[in-house]
This record gives sequence, C-alpha cells and structure tokens, in this order.
Amino acid sequence: LSVERLLGIEAPPRAQVIRVLVCELNRIASHLVWLATGGLELGAVSVMLYGFRERELILDIFEAVTGLRMNHAYIRPGGVLMDLPPEGSSVIGRLIDTLPARIDDYERLLDDNPIWLERNVGVGRLSAEDALAFGVTGPMLRAAGVPVDLRKDEPYSGYETYDFEVPVRTDADAYARYRLRIEEMRESLRIVEQALDRLEEPGPVMVDDPKVGWPPKLSVGPDGIGNDEGYLHHIMEESMEALIHHFKMVTQGVRVPEGEVYTPVESPRGELGHYVVSANEHRPYRVHMRDPSFVNLQALPIMVEGGLVADAIAAIASVDPVMGGVDR
Repeated sequence: LSVERLLGIEAPPRAQVIRVLVCELNRIASHLVWLATGGLELGAVSVMLYGFRERELILDIFEAVTGLRMNHAYIRPGGVLMDLPPEGSSVIGRLIDTLPARIDDYERLLDDNPIWLERNVGVGRLSAEDALAFGVTGPMLRAAGVPVDLRKDEPYSGYETYDFEVPVRTDADAYARYRLRIEEMRESLRIVEQALDRLEEPGPVMVDDPKVGWPPKLSVGPDGIGNDEGYLHHIMEESMEALIHHFKMVTQGVRVPEGEVYTPVESPRGELGHYVVSANEHRPYRVHMRDPSFVNLQALPIMVEGGLVADAIAAIASVDPVMGGVDR
C-alpha cells in the first residue's frame, strides 16, 4: 500500500477483494494460533489441538492460492500475484460453513471452565489510559474499551464497503482479550463471506501498467482458453519482450518516485505500519516497520506488577506477541 501511494496507483477492485479475503483468513489463522498456544501454556491441551486443526484448513487454502503456507509474497504493488484457483471459492465457502461450529466448541470448552476463569479473569489488567499511554493497539486496546480499528477508522482496500462490527470489551484483563478475539474471528468470517460474493464479478488482479505489473501468467488463444491447441502457456514462453520484462522486475524491481509515506493496517495484533522513503530508485532509501508486538510488549511490566509469577504466563499469552515482529 505504501508503494502504491508513492506510485499514485490503486489495485483493481478484484485484487482489493482478494486482499481483504486473504487478510481476514490470516486474522482467523493468527487468532487460532494464539488460542492454541495460549491454551497450551495454561494447561488446556485440547484447545491447542483444536486450534491447530482449524488453522491447517486455512493454511491449505493459502497454499492452494499462493503456492506457500506462510511468507507468501502474494500481495504485490499493483494487486496480487495471481487470481484464485478455479476451486478456490468453493473451498473457502466450505471453510466458512465449518468454522462457526468449531468456534462454538471453543466457547463451550472455555467460557465457563473454572480453571480457565481462575487463570484469566482479573489477570494482566491494562487500563485504557495506560494502553493509550504505551501506544498499545489491536485486541489489547479494544479489550480495554477503546474501539480503535484501522479497518473502520482509516479504511484501506475497500474495508469501508464491508458490513462488520468492531468487538469491544471493558474488563481489560486476559479473559476479556480471549473473548474479544473469539468475537473477532466471527466478524472476520462475515467479511470473508461478503468478499466471496463479490468475487462473482470477474476482472484483473494486477494494474495494467508494464512499469509496475508483472507479465501475465497465461496467454489466451483463439479458442479463449489457451493457444491453438487449447493448452495454457506462460506468456514468457512466447514473448521475448515479456521474458525480458520479467527478468528486470525480478532483478531490479519497480522504480518508485521520490517521496515518503506512512501506511498503517489493522493486523491481528494491532497497528502494523510501514514508513517508506523513496529516492526515485528501484530500492527504498529507508523502510521502518512499526510492529504491534514490539509496542504492545512495552506495557507488560505494568500488567504483571503485583501479581503472581504464574499469572505472568497468562498475561504474556494474552498479549499474543510474535518474537519475529519484536526483533526490529
């Protein structure tokens, strides 16, 4: 998004829908990892097994769409790398039919579980005032009663056109963060369902600009489905110009006009921002990432002060930090 703003371009509508779809599936997958690992750290082994079981369903979809389970490099300046596979919509449709009942199972296991309540209720409290003072964002801030969500407040990729709610809790403890993330998964499913409906409209998934977009993967012959023999071919097998263009895109990248921009998005853990400075070159002059895990962890000392050592485990788990994001 930052590069697109510097280039003065906007991804095609279908690409924006796909971006929203995969980002919301990623939000659900992220919350499932939090539920699974946080549950395991507090002794809820069954929840760990269930959380990773459902996450596998989403990673299978990512692999089918992007070719990789993680680190997909799928969202590119100007759109996305390629369209969904022919069976993509039906597979995602089956997922959103399956997950609500599975989320119900999590709630039946944990909502009134006396051990889960004892380990989470009143633990790791972080008031709205303290959260704002530390720059905390995402579920931690919303669990303290502050309804901040960049998808609503500074919408991108067309989020303003989707019907969804921003869950908010007021207890500001580990249990409130658990309940809030459960509710967020349901809201993400609502968004995914709406995105699927919009995918019925065909269209390009990359801007039609040779300076930005990669050469198309497939060439279409007179029969409308491939070349004269009806086979789908990579256009680079047929066009030297396309091959050269692809080589330059891989080795050099896109020349971005001079300027600087900061673009935040609502990641599963809060505000993920990229400050990008371009000097009219193929590589950025500077890139700085604002990772929510790094910022949110700064509030940990005040969350555990005066509590038990055992409660620090629940408090840290409720932050849902990713150490790769902290190491910036």
